[in-house]
Amino acid sequence: TLQRSCERCSSSQPAWCVPPPVHGGNNVLDCCLRTSETPIPRRIVQDYRLQLVEDGCDIPAAVFITTKGKRLCAPVHSSWVVRLQERLDASRAKRVRTIPVLGQ
Repeated sequence: TLQRSCERCSSSQPAWCVPPPVHGGNNVLDCCLRTSETPIPRRIVQDYRLQLVEDGCDIPAAVFITTKGKRLCAPVHSSWVVRLQERLDASRAKRVRTIPVLGQ
């Protein structure tokens, strides 16, 4: 049930809790139903993904994955969300190593 699923999330920030998957036919969607404007500290975020209406969800959202595995839903176009995504993208790019091509 939704209540059991949300017990994992912080009770002080229920808007960030991602409910259990919605079952419709053969498709299973894991969508945020609402977002929170409360900024999320960079130190607790390890990754993110975008939730799109085109993918079958009701609202667009940035879904941040914390170091403890929680999924926090944020509004896609908020300035703090864009900055956090840019910081995560930059740190991901630093981890990618370039391998020199021999013979060129």
